[in-house]
Amino acid sequence: MIIKNLYRKFLSKKIREKIYLFRLLLKDNTFFIVKKNSYNEDALATNAIIDFLKDKKFLSNYQKAAQGTNIKIMYRAYIVNYFAEYALNLFKKKRGCFIELGVHKAILSKFIVLNNKFKKNLIFYLFDTYKGIPIKNLIEKNKTHIRFLNKNIYSADTFQFVKKKFKKFPFVKLVRGNLPESLNNKNINLKNIQFLHIDLNNAYPEIESMKILYKDILPGAPVILDDYCFSKSYITQKKCWDKFAKEKKFKILSLPTGQGFFLKK
Repeated sequence: MIIKNLYRKFLSKKIREKIYLFRLLLKDNTFFIVKKNSYNEDALATNAIIDFLKDKKFLSNYQKAAQGTNIKIMYRAYIVNYFAEYALNLFKKKRGCFIELGVHKAILSKFIVLNNKFKKNLIFYLFDTYKGIPIKNLIEKNKTHIRFLNKNIYSADTFQFVKKKFKKFPFVKLVRGNLPESLNNKNINLKNIQFLHIDLNNAYPEIESMKILYKDILPGAPVILDDYCFSKSYITQKKCWDKFAKEKKFKILSLPTGQGFFLKK
């Protein structure tokens, strides 16, 4: 009782209210303190051991890959590169291709190329409109979010930017157009897919593209879905992917980065 009276006497009402709110935050687990050198970006905060933050090669290559952008997605880059390296080792004696659907400014694909040695019989295809997300085939409730992305993130035409980014890497081929239509190109060979990264922010082209590509993905090849469980804004994508996975009798692993992952059976 004495402590309670002193608390009221010496602390103003405004300070007491702030203390009360702080206690509520702690009680509801909505307040998270990030320690020094921990990871805190791209909707993910963790105090787990993050070795890549101390890896000079990783940090240097990420900076090179992200040059000309202000996007910070290092944990996603770590995951995507890990499975790209896994695929290169798994299929090192086999001819085939890597594919990225949804490129924008090619941060992740450039990061993969910088971190790994690609064999001569492997092509890395980068599919995109390079000028934003098509509104066609979007369900009505998702149009507002996509228009916001097109206006604030994808407003510029990035084709020449990305082309210049890979001028020293002839095995990287840019394919411009709307998906899934641009997959039907006589000048490209999409057989023996060894690695697939999908980031189209739109359920329709993601699922329709996968319907075309699925049979050509090699057993054991990693598939990464960028926005699978990132937020409620992408819940349509998650539902469509879960339906597709159920039909094919596999499950998608949800990652804390918001990505989804599975190995082709």
